[in-house]
Amino acid sequence: MTHHTQDHTEPQETVLDAWHQHPADQGVPQQEHGAHANITALLITFVVLTLATVIFSVIIGLYTIREIGQYTAQGERQGLEAVSTEALQYKEDALAAQAGYSWTANGTVKIPIDQAMQKVIADYQETQSK
Repeated sequence: MTHHTQDHTEPQETVLDAWHQHPADQGVPQQEHGAHANITALLITFVVLTLATVIFSVIIGLYTIREIGQYTAQGERQGLEAVSTEALQYKEDALAAQAGYSWTANGTVKIPIDQAMQKVIADYQETQSK
């Protein structure tokens, strides 16, 4: 004895959100939304957006390079102005120390640099002539 069981389930109704529901006067089936893309319009839009992005990036890059250059130059100027008085004073003190006579910490006498150079040359020439 064979029993045939029949599936008596009723088809389930598909529930769509409000955007997908259309009035009956529009007909069934509906055309898929956005199914037909205009390739030319998409290509033009892509090219325009790409070019705009590249141009904008180049402009921002050039602006940044200019600003960094100005900022660096300004910092160097300020640094030189701040150090220049100290450097000038140090140079003047060093030249004064080289130009005069003085005692060193270990008890020897310092002579002016010009005289010291002349003495070294004379001593060298004297050793060469022997």
